Amino acid sequence: MKRRFLGNKLAYMKSINFVILAIVLLLTLFGFVVLYSISIPLKVPFFYKTVGKQLIWWVISVFVLIMVLFVKKKFLFDNAYFLYACGLFLLIIPFAFGLKVSETYRWIKLGTMTIQPSEFAKVFYVLGVAKYLSGENVAIDSPKSVFIPLFMAAIPFIVIFNQPDLSTALLFILTLVPMLFWAGVRTYYIFLLVAPVLSVVTAFNFYTFFAWVIVLLVILYLNSQNIILAVSMGIVNFSLGFLTPFIWNNLKPYQQKRILAMFNVWEDPQGVGYQVIQSQTAIGSGGLFGKGFGKGTQTHLKFLPQQHNDFVFSVVGEEYGFIGVIVVLLLYLVLLLLILNAAYKAKDRFSSLVMIGAISFLFLHIFINIGVTAGLLPVTGLSLPFLSYGGSFLLTCYIFIGLVVNLNRRL
Repeated sequence: MKRRFLGNKLAYMKSINFVILAIVLLLTLFGFVVLYSISIPLKVPFFYKTVGKQLIWWVISVFVLIMVLFVKKKFLFDNAYFLYACGLFLLIIPFAFGLKVSETYRWIKLGTMTIQPSEFAKVFYVLGVAKYLSGENVAIDSPKSVFIPLFMAAIPFIVIFNQPDLSTALLFILTLVPMLFWAGVRTYYIFLLVAPVLSVVTAFNFYTFFAWVIVLLVILYLNSQNIILAVSMGIVNFSLGFLTPFIWNNLKPYQQKRILAMFNVWEDPQGVGYQVIQSQTAIGSGGLFGKGFGKGTQTHLKFLPQQHNDFVFSVVGEEYGFIGVIVVLLLYLVLLLLILNAAYKAKDRFSSLVMIGAISFLFLHIFINIGVTAGLLPVTGLSLPFLSYGGSFLLTCYIFIGLVVNLNRRL
């Protein structure tokens, strides 16, 4: 009996993908180095600094990751809808109890700590959608295969949008697209899901919207097996184009400025554009090898705002230069490719879809955060996985990694 127990433990250890865990650890340690550099000027006790607080959250995250490694796949599958409901309940708590922090309903206070429910909702949402798309009775060739997951994404989207947190809300819709594609849903139905977004974006210019409408009508005509669906989508997209000015006018002023700053940062150089200008200055001043640990002028003279979370990548570029940036990007690339390979080799659809959901959220955070620091995307407030300061976000990333490693085991 004892020999069998030891044999099972040895087999379990061999089944763990330690390469993924090693890369995550390297990124996290590099994040600690960057946060420590940022915290140097602060004359407060260590655990009052961002790096100290992050260290506490890291210990919690490692403990939770280990717990996730031992969760049975059957438990995750059987309780996926319940967990999805738990995620929605967490999102509603700040509204239900009037937990308003800084004019938003994004946080729940637990003593001296605060958690962000929308981060944990990402995990529960992925599990819920993965279960639905992996169901035996799901007709992948039917529009229903898109509408139900879209409904599951729309609920957290609406709640988070009203916190307000538009960038996080959009992640739930964006993550749905690769999950649908991976599940084998018809490309046409996925196109219908993406089309309304393109209708809104192109409607800012008459000529681009006109060209888009022509393309849309051609695609709808060539795939018009369901006439009612095709006509309905045509009407919806055409209507959204005319409603775009109304949608724009209902955005918050700071959201409008962030979008405009993406096209011209000098439109508001002392406002929203200031962050992007300082970020680009920090990255550009790093050169090939960077200024060195603790020697970033944009960082330590506080020219660079939100340097511990939204613009932490700018600190990497300033203090470690092009070489540091390439190392971080390569680590992210290898991590994402390993998760994608694990999803491809997964023995069941549920496990594969959970991994795709995890990689989608991680990729979107990486792509958008770095795009913001380079001035290629509007400022969103999304953090960089494993490097940015943020307890709830770090814990969520570790839970995703725990799920990937768990479901990737060969036992």
